Amino acid sequence: MERKLARFTAIFTCAFSLFICASIWFLPVLEERIEAYSASIRRDQLAREERYAILEKMSGLEIMDYNTQQVQEQAQKAEEAEKEAAKGEGSAESAPKEEVIVITHQMQLELPKGADASNVEVVENHVARRIDIRIPGADENYIYDYMVLGESDDMESLNYSSTGGSGTVALTMDKIVETDYSFDEDYLYLDFLSPREQHDRIIVVDAGHGGGAPGAVSGTQYEKNITLAIVQQIKALFDDADDSRIGVYYTRLDDSNPSLSERVTLANDLEADLFVSVHINSLKGNPGVEGVEVMYDELAPDTAFDTKDFAQICLDEEVAALGAKKRRLIDGNKIYIIRNSIAPAALVEVGFMNNPNELARLIDPGYQRKAAQGIYEALLKSIARLDKIQKSG
Repeated sequence: MERKLARFTAIFTCAFSLFICASIWFLPVLEERIEAYSASIRRDQLAREERYAILEKMSGLEIMDYNTQQVQEQAQKAEEAEKEAAKGEGSAESAPKEEVIVITHQMQLELPKGADASNVEVVENHVARRIDIRIPGADENYIYDYMVLGESDDMESLNYSSTGGSGTVALTMDKIVETDYSFDEDYLYLDFLSPREQHDRIIVVDAGHGGGAPGAVSGTQYEKNITLAIVQQIKALFDDADDSRIGVYYTRLDDSNPSLSERVTLANDLEADLFVSVHINSLKGNPGVEGVEVMYDELAPDTAFDTKDFAQICLDEEVAALGAKKRRLIDGNKIYIIRNSIAPAALVEVGFMNNPNELARLIDPGYQRKAAQGIYEALLKSIARLDKIQKSG
């Protein structure tokens, strides 16, 4: 036992001595590597602080332009270095290639770890000309730490905010666009497309009132909620049809309240072919009144297909779909959105909230679907008329 212990002690002593000798031999090399690593960390920290100092004075668009310029300069330098190396070595393959970021789309955003197509949201608000890009895992310094690249020509502003462990890049465009986007492992890529180049026909559908403007009120029932429910059903019909030839845009799909100017400007800026606004009527002191009315611009010039033609189709189709009483077309030039719409405009009053029997129908989802179907059919029939006129002209 003593002999085994002595042998173990001797082996351990030799091994320890060798370790000490090796440590002494490699210590300078180890120290150099530690110092080099520490220097690298210090350089990265200094570079980051310098970058922050530059970017903190910039707006969001200026940060994007700065990043884009830096990336383009880096790519140009890498290309020049590659050409020089190719001259010296006789072939481009022999030259070391520096990995650089390549800008392939109108905008691209570097994504933090864990953010991808499954959880990044791109939300478009055509009325406000705003695009919100919601990125999980993006902290308050995302705009400084990650590459946000692109062309700012079509943008009015780029703002960034962060809360609750995610961030939002908010773009305000100088015109209405459709956003086409895709992902890879590291980036979100966006391109901004002209609606008129994407669709042969454009329709704008407006749900009357909203937000703090309830419209007509009967007990606990608000006009704004009924019009929204009908418009959401109209959207479902167009979504199911999936006809890319027709682009359909909505002034609101939630309990918001775009201004009258914003509603009609959406239609005018889109160069819409048709503009329809959905409302619910009310007439105090006459609880027996019922039926469908449609307003149009009586002062608009007569054309091959004008606001009165469109309103008449809306009235006929809505009455047919609902089995409701047909009332009449009503002069509507006094209504801001009708008077200021370039496209043929119709304001459909689906029924009367002050009539208890009709109100009971108006708040029924099945009746709302019928109302949506009637307006949907009116829009399709009107588009067909426009197509026929265009072909004959």
